[in-house]
Amino acid sequence: MMQRTSAIRTSATALLLIASAIAHGSPAPRQTPISADASTPARTDMEARVDALVAQYLEKPGAVGLSIAIARGGRVVLAKGYGLADAEFDVKADADTLFRIGSVTKQFTAALVMRYVEQGKLSLDDDLSKYVPEFPLQGKRVTIRQLLNHTSGIPSYTDVGEEWQKKWPLDLSHEELLALVKDKPFDFEPGTKWAYNNTGYYLLGMVLEKVGGKSYGGLITGEIAKPLGLTRTRRDSNVELIKNRAQGYALERTPLGSKLVNDQVFGTGQPGAAGMLLSTARDLVTWQMALSTGKFVSPESYASMRTPTILPDGKNTGYGFGLMIDDLDGHERVQHGGGIFGFNSMLAWYPKDDLHVAVISNGEPLRSDSIADELVWIGLGVERPAVKDEPIPSERLPQLVGAYDLEGLGLESEVTTEGGKLFLQAKAPGQKKFRLQWQGGEEYRADFDRNVKVVFSADGRSFQLFQSGGMFQARRKP
Repeated sequence: MMQRTSAIRTSATALLLIASAIAHGSPAPRQTPISADASTPARTDMEARVDALVAQYLEKPGAVGLSIAIARGGRVVLAKGYGLADAEFDVKADADTLFRIGSVTKQFTAALVMRYVEQGKLSLDDDLSKYVPEFPLQGKRVTIRQLLNHTSGIPSYTDVGEEWQKKWPLDLSHEELLALVKDKPFDFEPGTKWAYNNTGYYLLGMVLEKVGGKSYGGLITGEIAKPLGLTRTRRDSNVELIKNRAQGYALERTPLGSKLVNDQVFGTGQPGAAGMLLSTARDLVTWQMALSTGKFVSPESYASMRTPTILPDGKNTGYGFGLMIDDLDGHERVQHGGGIFGFNSMLAWYPKDDLHVAVISNGEPLRSDSIADELVWIGLGVERPAVKDEPIPSERLPQLVGAYDLEGLGLESEVTTEGGKLFLQAKAPGQKKFRLQWQGGEEYRADFDRNVKVVFSADGRSFQLFQSGGMFQARRKP
């Protein structure tokens, strides 16, 4: 969402294909594990393994603090804070420290929409104009469903570049924020393509406010947080005094290296229902357990949320309503990540393993999704499968080589081959070429980060990139 960082993270160069290492900067802050009940030897061992893993990550440049939770068997088995909530005053993070969760907010929004659908207050096939008539649809029909699954074609305000960046520090009204996109042409005809869209979820927040009769923050508190006991979940604010709220940090590059700096000042209302919430890892896994077990919406509604959208051309988007559906090394996963100024987050559920994992970081370079992936194996008590690096069939290489457009992101990437190996590079400043390791079938992993996955189509004319909790479609240029 930014040049230096990415808030309500969708921006291409800030999110995708980051193969180059960040230069070393300020020393890592102290790690401060906070209490978790170690009532059994197995739990004590799990906590020790998590502590050791986190200690390694907190040595990385840009690391500040973390909120981490693991739940299994219907209960939270670990909830801790690590590092610093505030690096200027050396304030330690604990299990109750509030972090910005960015786009993990979207599943709260989607679930509230589904609850109102169950109550007969709205329909997934209602037109947006029924609730937000002031937003011009340029003669097109946009449904609530299309806003939920990112197929509306409405331009995302986080993609308009400098026009929006100039307004980062401001708290904008609905009218002022929507002015950034309301007169721009649609990216595509509604329902025909998929493109991650923060405007769509911002508009859903306006729909909820119209139907629910309260502000979005008020709806979250009154209808979700209080009834479910999420005592540390609420909207962010630049005005209110919020106890035990973490500050966000970034790395600023200089000719002498890099240094830790405060995150970008921005209007906390701008993300709206797309990314304005604060929470803790413990609240997130508690929320996820409630959502997935029918305690907030019906099992049927939740099934709709976690059903991937299929486009008219047959392409599986891997995205339902506020949730992404994929797998981690063969383990089915329902997840969503978030990135916002100074913070990034990951919340994941492994249905067949009965495992929930949440990680939130208040240092932009320290990636929550990578830590969350490592926590899965600790939570399961098994070793993670090794990454393969199989020889790629020689006849397959020329089928994949070429230039590809990353749809909806305005970014080009190039696949090349050298010495019988396959490489991928984003055509953007600071992006280096990296090697793709073949896992068999059509799946490849980045050599610099095993969590970055690339899956080519059988005909080699497109690929899907999975990184930082997001899925991005790329099509070969003519």
